[in-house]
Amino acid sequence: MKLTPLWLALCSLPVLACGPDGCETPLTLQLTAAQCHLNGLPFLSPDNDTRTNLALLLADEQAFSLPGGALPLPFRVDELISPAIGDTGPAGPDPLLALAASLGIEAATTEAAITRAGSWSEGRCISNNPVSAEAFLQALVQTPALTATDRNQLASQRLAMLGQCGQAQDAAESTPQGESKTAPLSAAVKGFADYLTASQHFYQGEFAQADALFAALAEQDQPWLKETADYMKIRVALNQSQQSAFDDWGSLDRSRIDQAQLQRCKQLITDYRTRYPQGRYLDSATGLLRRLAWFKGDNELLASHYLQASQQQSPPDLVNEIDLKLLMQPGFTGSATMPMLTLVQDLRRLRIHDSWDEWQPLLAAEIGQQAPQFARHAPWLAYLEQSSRYYLAKDYAAVVAAAPALANGPLNNLAFSQQVLKGMALAAQQQWAKAEQQWRALLANQPTPLQDQLLQLALAMTLERAGQLELVFAKESPIKSDHYRIPLLEYVAPAPLLRRMAQDETASEPLRQRASYTLSYKQLTHGDYQGFLQDVAGAPPAAPFNWQGSQSYQCPALTEVVATLAKAPGTPRALNCLGEFFLAQGLDWDPLLHRPGADTLAGSQDLFAGKQRSRLDWYQQVIANPKAAKDDKAYALYRAINCYAPSGSNGCGSQDLPVSQRKAWFNTLKQQHGASQWAKQLKYYW
Repeated sequence: MKLTPLWLALCSLPVLACGPDGCETPLTLQLTAAQCHLNGLPFLSPDNDTRTNLALLLADEQAFSLPGGALPLPFRVDELISPAIGDTGPAGPDPLLALAASLGIEAATTEAAITRAGSWSEGRCISNNPVSAEAFLQALVQTPALTATDRNQLASQRLAMLGQCGQAQDAAESTPQGESKTAPLSAAVKGFADYLTASQHFYQGEFAQADALFAALAEQDQPWLKETADYMKIRVALNQSQQSAFDDWGSLDRSRIDQAQLQRCKQLITDYRTRYPQGRYLDSATGLLRRLAWFKGDNELLASHYLQASQQQSPPDLVNEIDLKLLMQPGFTGSATMPMLTLVQDLRRLRIHDSWDEWQPLLAAEIGQQAPQFARHAPWLAYLEQSSRYYLAKDYAAVVAAAPALANGPLNNLAFSQQVLKGMALAAQQQWAKAEQQWRALLANQPTPLQDQLLQLALAMTLERAGQLELVFAKESPIKSDHYRIPLLEYVAPAPLLRRMAQDETASEPLRQRASYTLSYKQLTHGDYQGFLQDVAGAPPAAPFNWQGSQSYQCPALTEVVATLAKAPGTPRALNCLGEFFLAQGLDWDPLLHRPGADTLAGSQDLFAGKQRSRLDWYQQVIANPKAAKDDKAYALYRAINCYAPSGSNGCGSQDLPVSQRKAWFNTLKQQHGASQWAKQLKYYW
């Protein structure tokens, strides 16, 4: 398929996502359609990525910060938990540059080191980064016993290490040429020189040598060196414990963990936390306890560490870690220690799953058995029961009856989710008026920007299915986002509404353009030729409807073609020329020909009058017309056959005609119109 500029532009529309796998991004409250990315909605939904539901629950506990602004739905999980990803704003200068410059390091040297450090890294190599280098340089500045020359030499050596990590041979081969490895001779700098040597051993995987040097450095008087060495002993022991535990694919074999080093690592963490209760590396050292629990395979211990970590603001990395280390692990159904994880997993089990999937539907009996876990979190249990009624039992009346009364003012994510399920249950029963009332009440209840987006979508879908499309576009409508308004214009709106919105000066320019394009496009595909002429009268039509015709098959400008069809809709050459326009402009693959699913926004009946026809329909009409001129019929046969070239699939419409029909067309073209240029050009049928 050739992607024309118009098609590529239309691929950005909210209902359509373009890709070789044909996946789509559905606008719906129940994400059961094929999806691109890991999409989600801002309420506790089984179809959300587990990280989305976890982030929503943590936010209710004031342990996670959700984006303060709106996100078009459905959002990608990284947009919710890591909103900085994809930020294209200009980056400020790296603080390492200024610090290194103050120590006499040339900017080019520092920039080269930062560039090296920017390459991909994993494991122990991650910490060999500009932030750790900056801490080292700060320690140099804060050590009065060092001379300017000492600081310059030590800083140069630390910068030379950036981006250098791996086996000893690899590191030696990648050491930048011209950078000195000679240790400073001043006695005042011996501690820092030994630290650099120890760090180099560590990053090269020479843990025994690194351990001995860090142990000696722990007796230092310099505060930064002493504490950092104590911390690095932890990391050395951890790396020694796991040295043989991972295979080439990164899979953990717990039987190959060095238990002695693991126990030593745990003791070193305890010692560090005791010695430095407000230490520089306290969070990291505490986080390593989680890794030890993971090494042991003790999920409850691991959950207890996550519970402790979630008592404060959780970074996105913690959400991803919980998901990777627990939520994604086979057989992990929840935690009595951290019931939040049980709720997240239970919601996941309410999804529709294939029979071979280990995550089988959650049973009502299991929910009852989990009640003790939720003893201190009764609203969580109530929501789980409400979700089970909706997604499994499909007892929508019971969902509505069990929903709590709507409180005034902002709702947290759990309370909001309860009200969303109520609205969805009303809609599932086609109680459109009550569903509309529910969504409007929530919209008036000070929703967050994220919640507001979902409510706009919900109200738009409800009004669409209730036959109240005009209310979506009323001036007082709370549905303001073009993300939800444009699809309704494209796939559902009748001509009068499209015309009104195309001329509405209060609407956005993209919406007006899309309404105008859709109106003109559907007027042609639905045979409203007179309407097309009336709407383009008085001003030159916009692209692509300003087509000036073709020469290979003589066609006038599009407006002349349509004027002919307005007078005589079956005119063979005009029908062929209309097809030529669609072919030349690449409109056979226009998104308007591919309607959203029935359960998504704009998935209801198209209210545009008339029957939609395609290019192949017009060719067939000419072929069947006994009064058509021979050249026009030959051209229609030629184009109709080529609709299936070269794959055998129809590229001009939705008709799936048998090969025998294409063969019959080919024979007719060759036998009855053999002298035409079209018969001479065509060598095959498909």
